[in-house]
Amino acid sequence: MDPTLSQQFEKFNAHGKLPSPRGIALEVIHLTEKNDTTAHQVARLINNDPSLAGRILKSANILVRREGRPVASIIDAVTVLGFKSVRQLALSLSLVADFGKGTCAGFNYQQFWSHSVCCGVAAQQLVTRMSIGVADEAFLLGLLSQIGRLTLSTVFPDQYAKVLTQVSETHSLGKLEHEAFGLDHNQITSLMLSDWGMPELFQNIAMYLELPDSSNFPENSRSWRLLQLFNFADQLAEICTAEAAERTAKVPQLMLLSTRVGIETEALIEIGDIVIKGLNEWGGLLNISVPSIPPFKELLDSASISLELSSIEALPSTSSASFKLHILLVEDDRSMQLLYKRLLEKSGHEVTTASNGRAALEIVKINPPQLIITDWMMPEMDGLEFCKQVRKNEEWNQIYIVIVTSKEGTDKLVEAFEAGVDDYISKPINPKVLGARLRAAQRIIQMQLAHEHDRLQLRQFADELAFSNRRLQELAMTDSLTGLPNRRYGIDRLEQEWANATRSGHPVCCLMVDIDRFKLINDTYGHHLGDEALKLVATSLRLAARKEDVVCRLGGEEFLVICSNTSEESGFQYAERLRLQVASNPLQVQGQTLHITVSIGLSSNSKLDNVESMMHIADERLYAAKAAGRNRTIAG
Repeated sequence: MDPTLSQQFEKFNAHGKLPSPRGIALEVIHLTEKNDTTAHQVARLINNDPSLAGRILKSANILVRREGRPVASIIDAVTVLGFKSVRQLALSLSLVADFGKGTCAGFNYQQFWSHSVCCGVAAQQLVTRMSIGVADEAFLLGLLSQIGRLTLSTVFPDQYAKVLTQVSETHSLGKLEHEAFGLDHNQITSLMLSDWGMPELFQNIAMYLELPDSSNFPENSRSWRLLQLFNFADQLAEICTAEAAERTAKVPQLMLLSTRVGIETEALIEIGDIVIKGLNEWGGLLNISVPSIPPFKELLDSASISLELSSIEALPSTSSASFKLHILLVEDDRSMQLLYKRLLEKSGHEVTTASNGRAALEIVKINPPQLIITDWMMPEMDGLEFCKQVRKNEEWNQIYIVIVTSKEGTDKLVEAFEAGVDDYISKPINPKVLGARLRAAQRIIQMQLAHEHDRLQLRQFADELAFSNRRLQELAMTDSLTGLPNRRYGIDRLEQEWANATRSGHPVCCLMVDIDRFKLINDTYGHHLGDEALKLVATSLRLAARKEDVVCRLGGEEFLVICSNTSEESGFQYAERLRLQVASNPLQVQGQTLHITVSIGLSSNSKLDNVESMMHIADERLYAAKAAGRNRTIAG
């Protein structure tokens, strides 16, 4: 214990007004501290005070609730409860009897004891369910957990009344108490428990009851877990003893705490109803007025709960404020689902919910999320089977899956990871741990997105490069003026057709086409009109060509036509059609009609050895057509 706190407490003791047991209760405390005391001695002493005896007997029946015969005598009560519990019970009952009212204005003595009883009953239920403590000891610690407030109201009634009026959102009660008295009520409670000989663990729990995160208890240690349970019991008592209009606003924070101690909604409702019943029982026994409280389910099902959830703080900040997740939350407990959803949404994430794996699977099919947080135990389809179904679809392999479970055995965790789970969160859920798990998920998902972005960019670059290459290839093989394939393409294509014809035994022929008197057109009308003449001839040849034929511009006014699977005789007829097609399309020049004609030389692969020979013969026949008067076709 801090020496400074002890010194300050001595000043309190000097006033001589500290709440303390009196009469027979004080004698019981002293007697039970002796090593040679017997149960009969303690029972005989208690029986000297019929009022105290009656209350201890009733208390024993409430605390123990033995099946079969009830606790009917004080000796039975002492035997069942044990000296330590009897001593603490005598202390508690004496304090309630002697300090049920006082002179401190603004301090509600009846509400204080109602809160204390609620906290005691809740603590008793929680340690029993969690198998982490002794039920009757938990009740007594809960009952005395805020005795420091009663002490301040008793020792400094006027000053404390003034402090109570100053409490606000910016000025907490504990801070104001410390400024006024050098100690706050939690510190005083701890010191008083020490003075009464209660265990050091009880003293430490009382010290940090309202601010459990400020303790130095190792997380998940027995001391830490007990502190969380007593803090939860204290918050539950706050709801039960609050004004009716204020209760609903306090429920969301209690729900958040319930996830931390591992209490799900059904259990919370059951505990809440037991606390309400216990408050009524102890209220009658201790002669204190108790508030009227509806069934606990009505508090959780309050229509305004979703609005009040806005009071819940967001999770610890994530690694990137601008990066928000699309989360699918799968939880069958409606209240827990609502709580988690609100927590995640307040942290900026987009949340979709489902109540079981089957419903969640349908959602994934329609709109796959980036992250799934799923409970393990659910109706219809549990979380493990849901994970297996998700992993069957390769398109969903990048969905990050976190399973929430109380099954922390090695075999169970291995089973979960083998089913496709990426991470797990243990119940009870700690918001700090949930926030850390989300940050880890965000990093993985961000890396996946970055990788996918890079992959798409590379694919886009490759597509653009391929398009550019095709375009460059087309440009390299295309005559820019006429849009026809150029000489390079024509020669390559003619070689391909020669090779095909050689393998198949089919004929192939080529036509060398030249515009008649083209130089005269250029010299007379200019190069611009020469270009128009070239484009006109190119268009005429393209229109007259068959689908399988290839028309190319070799250069200048010379064109090449490749006719696959065409004999020399058929080629001649085809060449004539081309020649006539050109001649039938005159060019309009300065109001005059300019008739353009072509000369054609034709050769085939018949009796030739190579492409060069075929082109050479076609070229010779073209010049023969020119020499014979132009505008004609010459074949073999």
